[in-house]
Amino acid sequence: RSSRETRTRWPSNMTRTSVNEDNISTDTNPRDEQTIQQEIESLELSDPDLQTESHGTWRNSNAHEQNSFRIEISEKKELSLYGEKNLATTKPPIFHFVPLKMGGNGRTHVSTFESSLLLEEVGGLDSLLSMTDKFYTKVFADANIDKFIRSHDDPHGRRFATWIHQKLGGPGQLWDKDRSGRPNKPVQVAGGHHVTVHDRSSAHVAAWNSPKRQKSEVGRHFKLDECRIWMRLHFWAMREAGQPELSPSFVDYYVRFIGHFVRVYETTAPMFARDSYRWSADPANIQRYIANGNVMSDVLGLTFGGAMEQIPQDESEDFDWPYYEYVE
Repeated sequence: RSSRETRTRWPSNMTRTSVNEDNISTDTNPRDEQTIQQEIESLELSDPDLQTESHGTWRNSNAHEQNSFRIEISEKKELSLYGEKNLATTKPPIFHFVPLKMGGNGRTHVSTFESSLLLEEVGGLDSLLSMTDKFYTKVFADANIDKFIRSHDDPHGRRFATWIHQKLGGPGQLWDKDRSGRPNKPVQVAGGHHVTVHDRSSAHVAAWNSPKRQKSEVGRHFKLDECRIWMRLHFWAMREAGQPELSPSFVDYYVRFIGHFVRVYETTAPMFARDSYRWSADPANIQRYIANGNVMSDVLGLTFGGAMEQIPQDESEDFDWPYYEYVE
């Protein structure tokens, strides 16, 4: 299986960078504030989703601009993906496949009425906050990921939750409101330099230049192994928040959602999203991770070829995922 084809089919006009087979940084730029600002601009230009977010051009679809997000029929019933449902019952939700909708010539994620209903079904913002708070608790305990986070004092969980909420079509443009209320104050990164963090582009670059990283690592972008650890922790937190039981449809959509957005970290990472979700389904994996001092030694340092050996062949050769329009 080491000879597998290692390409991924992205939306139209989207390209990926070449794979660094040895998983070694090739960034040799000197670290200064001008370089950091150039990195922010370059990252934004490389990703259509980042461009729309930074310039405030992303929006919810017309279907839920016209009405309130939650359409109540009575005290006990509301519209859902399946018609009316009784809120007083505990019957497990029926699975319903909702495809990712892509705009911007097929390159940017667009929320839909269906994605907003999935958000409501899983519990809305409160459920997302439960997931993201649990996620950052795990991140802070994992030295390989925590080194990218300059400070634990920032409201990381809420910012992540409001970003997801807005991306899926939740009401109130909460992430935009959060951004508009942030202090326009530069934060110190490695080397005593400063950067103003105001969107995802600047946040990613600040993470690359975190003062908690070793000097030789400062400025290096996320690698595949780090992306896999990030996804494993995130989907583990999603399980702990009870979202698979609340809405398997949301979870199916959300794994594909992360599969789309994780490419900004590392363009080969999306094909590992499904495997990363499965990881936390086995308690033995979690026990080994904790016993090993919160280190995922089965992932760290693997070459791309070695990583490919760890996922099913049908996933490594699935060039259409996560952009399925339907499932059989």
